[in-house]
Amino acid sequence: MDTLIRQADGGVISSGQNCMKDSLTGLDKYEIFLEKLERRIENIGDDRITIVYTDIKHFKYINDTYGYQVGDALLREFMEEMTRDNEGMIGCSRVYSDNFVAANVMPEGVTNEQFKEFIHRLNLEWQAKFREKYLNSRLQFCTGISIIDKNSRSLDAETAVSNANLARKVAKEMEEDCCVLFDHSMMEGIRREVEITSRVPKAIANHEFQVYYQPKIETETMRLIGAEALVRWQKPDGTFIYPDQFIPLIERSGQVVDVDYYVYREVFRFIADRIAEGKKIVPVSLNVSRIHLNKMHILEYVKELFEEYQIPSDMIEFELTESIYLDNTEKALSLVKGLHNLGTKVSMDDFGSGYSSLNLLSRLPIDIIKLDRVFLREDTLQDSDKIIISCVIDMARRLRIISLCEGVETPEQSDYLREIGCQIQQGYYFSKPIPEEEFALFIDQKSEKV
Repeated sequence: MDTLIRQADGGVISSGQNCMKDSLTGLDKYEIFLEKLERRIENIGDDRITIVYTDIKHFKYINDTYGYQVGDALLREFMEEMTRDNEGMIGCSRVYSDNFVAANVMPEGVTNEQFKEFIHRLNLEWQAKFREKYLNSRLQFCTGISIIDKNSRSLDAETAVSNANLARKVAKEMEEDCCVLFDHSMMEGIRREVEITSRVPKAIANHEFQVYYQPKIETETMRLIGAEALVRWQKPDGTFIYPDQFIPLIERSGQVVDVDYYVYREVFRFIADRIAEGKKIVPVSLNVSRIHLNKMHILEYVKELFEEYQIPSDMIEFELTESIYLDNTEKALSLVKGLHNLGTKVSMDDFGSGYSSLNLLSRLPIDIIKLDRVFLREDTLQDSDKIIISCVIDMARRLRIISLCEGVETPEQSDYLREIGCQIQQGYYFSKPIPEEEFALFIDQKSEKV
């Protein structure tokens, strides 16, 4: 007799049917879920069917911090939350990892927006519950919803789920709203994404990507002491594709690695050329995308650049955002140590932009803290912002970490940073990001004092 095992809904199935169930949660495997959904769509009648696609943002933190057994337990607990007291459920499945999809019959009299708000409230409830249980996890439930009615019954199940997944991706990129309804305008976003990402290889080959430099100013002397390298994309017709239009897309596609490497090489070349010409140089910081932590090829590439261009290692610095340290602590620590071994400094960029990372500072050998521009969002500093900035600056000093504040736009802001001992400033008050040729003149003319 087949051994009986318990399903997620409390029923039992035989081991002979086990191949149809997800071994971790007991839910239908994705292929079985699609078959059930397809049959229900074919017989939709006057009903509306909701496809709810959810994943757990920052779930990796749970596996890395608490271990995989705890992570698996969290997924099972989330599955129970999703399926509890759900009379209209057609089916539910774990697509992969922490991605879940559920199909339900919409209750009568409920509008699409009302349903979305209901799911949004559920997400916030789950978020509060799980964050309380798993401290410092920053867990967030991000959901996309697509809705099928008799007018869209021609949709197949896979397309309906794909639409919900697309809306989920939009939700995941948003800072606050964790629930998004699918809209056909999102398809235009896909077309635009494909258009941009397909052009990247040719743009690199044609040098359409340009390096812009934003100066860094030493507070005590007001001298130029460095710069941050930023990328700009100028098409052959002279128009620009701005960073916020292409960087999120190439991060998703993985092409950001190729673009970063292009920027790194251009900066190394620029510094090497100035050394060969006997001109003054200053350290340049390079941004590191989280994608580099997947394979860690960056260390070998940077080492090759130092060997090729023979520039002093202290002329290159690397910036990792606060979220990279929080989401990938162990890999970030390994990368920081590797970059230090190459002789470069490393900073924590956007410090204070998200949740507290103070607990990491004792573990990570950071050289520089870059305070996020959010603290300088107003021309006139608020008392609360002043308190936070002064405390961070004092903490950095005690930890022997260099402090840098970005986003400085007014003399009042700059003067206050001088008063509290911030060592380096960066922002439009001194200079916007400028092309290589202008930055070369900036170094020549303003190295002594800004």
